[in-house]
Amino acid sequence: MNEAWISPGILGGLIGGVFGILGGLVGTLAGAFVPRGKAKKLTLGVNTFAVALGFVLFVFGIIAFLYGQPRDVWLTSVIAGLYCAASFSICYWVILKRARDAELRKTMSEDLTLGGKKENKEDSHE
Repeated sequence: MNEAWISPGILGGLIGGVFGILGGLVGTLAGAFVPRGKAKKLTLGVNTFAVALGFVLFVFGIIAFLYGQPRDVWLTSVIAGLYCAASFSICYWVILKRARDAELRKTMSEDLTLGGKKENKEDSHE
């Protein structure tokens, strides 16, 4: 068996820290801005970055397995990569749906407001 590329404890700490920060950032952006119709591209961009990072971690785990790394190194990477890629992928579609709902609400509100102003102007001129 080869010597580990990275200590399993350090690997787990890095994975947990990075994906924890990304999850908190996506959650904050999605909860605070997306329902109001703001920061859609930023939120989806950070989320897509997290999906890509999860996939890279998964591939790293596969490569570590093929090079004969200890089980703690490759298994941690594979499981964490799959979990993060899958969970952030699901979040992507939820965020996209919420953003579309916010855009629809905004459009409907503008239509109602503009319609109400037109009627009031017509009534006052008569």
